[in-house]
Amino acid sequence: MNAVSLWQDEYAERRSLDGAWTFSLAGRTGVINVPGAWEAQGFPRDTEGPAVYERRVDAPAAWAGRRVQLQFGALSYHVEAEVNGVPVGAHAGMWAPFAFDVTDALRPGAPNHIRLTVFKPGERYPMREVLAGFLPDVCLAFGGVWQSAALVAFPGPAVSDMWLHPDLDSGNVTVRAALHGANGRRLSVRIFDPDGKTAAESHPEHDGASFEATLHVEPVRPWSPAHPDLYTLEIAVDAMGGGPGAVARRRFGFRALSHEGEQLMFNRQPASLRGVLNWGWYPDQLAPAPDEATIRDEFRRVRAMGFNLIKLCLVVPSPLYFDLADEMGMFLWLELPMWLPDVTDRLRDQAPHEYRDILREAHSHPSIVLYSLGCELGENADAAFLGQLNALLRHSATGILACDNSGSGEAYGGLTFDYADFNDYHFYCDLHYFAPLVDHFRRDWRPARPWIFGEFNDMDDYRDLDEIAAASGGELPWWYTARNPIHAEDRLAYHRQRERMAQLDLGAGFDGPAIQRISRAQSFVVRKHILEKVRARAGMGGYVVTGMRDTPLATSAVFDDLGRAKYDAAAFRQFNADTVLILEQGRARRWIHGGDRPTPQDLHNHVGGAPVSLRLVLSGASPEPPARQARWRLLTPNGAAALSGSVELPAAPGLLCEIARLDFHPPVLPVPGECTLAVEVGDVRNTWPLWFYPPVLEWPDGLMLYDPAGCLAGLDDLATAARPISEVSAASPGSALLITSLFTPAVEAFVRNGGRALYLNAGAGGLPVNACPFWRESIKLLYDHPALADFPHRGHADLQFYHLATDHALDSARLARLLHDGDRLRPIIRRLDARLFTLSEYLVELKLGRGALLASTLRFWGGAGDQVAGLRASPAGRWLLRRVLEYMLQGQALSAGT
Repeated sequence: MNAVSLWQDEYAERRSLDGAWTFSLAGRTGVINVPGAWEAQGFPRDTEGPAVYERRVDAPAAWAGRRVQLQFGALSYHVEAEVNGVPVGAHAGMWAPFAFDVTDALRPGAPNHIRLTVFKPGERYPMREVLAGFLPDVCLAFGGVWQSAALVAFPGPAVSDMWLHPDLDSGNVTVRAALHGANGRRLSVRIFDPDGKTAAESHPEHDGASFEATLHVEPVRPWSPAHPDLYTLEIAVDAMGGGPGAVARRRFGFRALSHEGEQLMFNRQPASLRGVLNWGWYPDQLAPAPDEATIRDEFRRVRAMGFNLIKLCLVVPSPLYFDLADEMGMFLWLELPMWLPDVTDRLRDQAPHEYRDILREAHSHPSIVLYSLGCELGENADAAFLGQLNALLRHSATGILACDNSGSGEAYGGLTFDYADFNDYHFYCDLHYFAPLVDHFRRDWRPARPWIFGEFNDMDDYRDLDEIAAASGGELPWWYTARNPIHAEDRLAYHRQRERMAQLDLGAGFDGPAIQRISRAQSFVVRKHILEKVRARAGMGGYVVTGMRDTPLATSAVFDDLGRAKYDAAAFRQFNADTVLILEQGRARRWIHGGDRPTPQDLHNHVGGAPVSLRLVLSGASPEPPARQARWRLLTPNGAAALSGSVELPAAPGLLCEIARLDFHPPVLPVPGECTLAVEVGDVRNTWPLWFYPPVLEWPDGLMLYDPAGCLAGLDDLATAARPISEVSAASPGSALLITSLFTPAVEAFVRNGGRALYLNAGAGGLPVNACPFWRESIKLLYDHPALADFPHRGHADLQFYHLATDHALDSARLARLLHDGDRLRPIIRRLDARLFTLSEYLVELKLGRGALLASTLRFWGGAGDQVAGLRASPAGRWLLRRVLEYMLQGQALSAGT
């Protein structure tokens, strides 16, 4: 026997089965509480089943003659149920409610024995063949009765399978439902407004098994985050012949998310969705069933950071989550739980049934404004399969936007077309590749529709395990020390963090709390810059930042493991709000090798005394600006205003508009310095760091350049100033500084014999390197070193490194193995891998024999992504390279005993 839909009737008598059950799994027997995942209650995590639940329950004698259901809110994953030894049904699925009709097996007026045999996803039900979502990747596939259970006895008729489709424009509400035991009975359908007053009423005809009716509400009070007005639908089956009737209710709201071309609209007004990704990680439960206090606090903290949407990524939480989002006005994106599926016949059969069951419960929640059928689906999710699920979704939900494949099929080897209302990409990339990626995927010949980034802008930081252990009673919870069951150790090694960090010699100043502070300062920079780049473009309807809370899989969230915000909320809202200010600049081109080429400019780094031209842009969800005047100040490190001004805004700036041009000449400084540009338009404010460097007009004497493959063409006038050599033997160890793009045995001999060399690595060339992102998955450690003595920084990598960022780093462990007795390595700028806890070097000094080598993979000349092209265009790179050369030439290197 198969499971059936939950019947509903407010007159039904409910006997809760929550609480203690006898439980056995893998040879262990004990007591387990329902609801709850068995792993959260100390039972084996690595056993899929069979898990056996047993309980005795007394059924009232008055239930004789009534229809009785055994109802479950949700269970993972497969269950076979018996009542008094009689099989009553089986069910497969993780996320939706279901029931068994136990009328014939139950003994009213006597004790009854209920037995459940449960399997979670595993070998019997392979994770990629079932809709297990993403939680198995995060930590584990949870198992058990994770939502409430009950016996429910129905004295008369009942209602099930309620579907309602409100239309904001017309005020009409179409209602469908199944009826049970309603033959010959009068049916009443009422809608109550947010104040509890009757807004519409109908008495539709029915056939005893189902009905459909359309009611009209006027005037309509739309649901919105500012005014989360909720209506109540009531279906009442009248009593007949002295017998009981039935009443079933469901809340809903009038709202519509739509688009006009590229412009996203909510309730007919321009909208901006600012979301954060929720994988459903609640470590106390290990299942997505947080309590009311947790959910309310989650929504409050998310809103404080400027977000107005939570994306439920491949997870369907308990109904309370949706109810509270409706009440509190929180937008939700429900992503249905299909991830890297193995599309077998079993999944083709199961998915439509499970999606229908999920949508039956979710579709009426006005907070859910976006849906996706799955995430990053590849070639095995074919058009017929996704088309069937898309048709089911479109038939089930109204007033929403949807996509079949969050991330897009074209980006993940899937369909080359889509069933989507918006463009959805997951650009996880370094800063300087974001704009080129957006430009690459934008095609103006496609139908106009908004972009909503389904997930992006992650930024790993560092978790202080000692702090977490102290908050957990002295011991780390198991998920910090257990190996991820899916991802290889060469990709994720959080379980080995303590071991590997203990083996690293980082030097003074880089303990756990310090690295955590550095990483969060760096991640704030990345989040801010990417979100501002999004808001500076037309047609961007919204985004979802990865993620909400740190998990065993990632430390890239805005809240840490202890639930604390990693960033100051007010500072984060400066670029994550309805209306934001953005710093921009003009564009340039150069004639190179017989043709025009784009010439990116450095927005944040400038040369003292040279003209600076910046643009202020206002991006908002309303065409009306928050004020008519913009005020700006250029603040010195001590907070004094070096320059200031104000400008009147255009009469009708629109949703995205340049509001001011800032042209000024900064003073020539003796050493580099950081200033802050602060701008405000009414209560909308934002700030940006600007770095100013003394001009580098000439290069030191005594430079030789060994670059046989022409890898260092970006050195511009430095390449011209240095004497080129074709053989290293032409260099005398005591007379010059060698700049080389290769590290050969001849270069090593030159250094060991007392020479000084600067090795600029362009990706390969002798010393061992690793290909790796500069901004993502890593933490930059800046050391106290003369070469960095006056390079402006606050102890972390900020946008002064934008045009220096590289795709390679020198492998520290392999470098160390190249050293001989007496050789030494002195770090200058290091990369700590935030996922593997290994070290590599961006700028390092090596004492080799009697000489010294500085080696770097930094792109002083830019040239990657939308970085500047050439050393002349890179104020930060030019200054830092000059300081490195001066340090080497002044004999301060390790060979001199430093």
